[in-house]
Amino acid sequence: MEPKQKNKPNALVIALIALVALMIVIYFILVMFFPAVFDGMNTGDLQPVKSE
Repeated sequence: MEPKQKNKPNALVIALIALVALMIVIYFILVMFFPAVFDGMNTGDLQPVKSE
């Protein structure tokens, strides 16, 4: 019996997964060393509706 070829994922799939992982790591590094950058961001808190 001949050995079967292993099913390898496409290089683009590997690159996209690596890019997402790298972005997550960079995000946590930025949050640790530059927290002031993220303090001014909108967190989506609910605001009261003004009645007219």
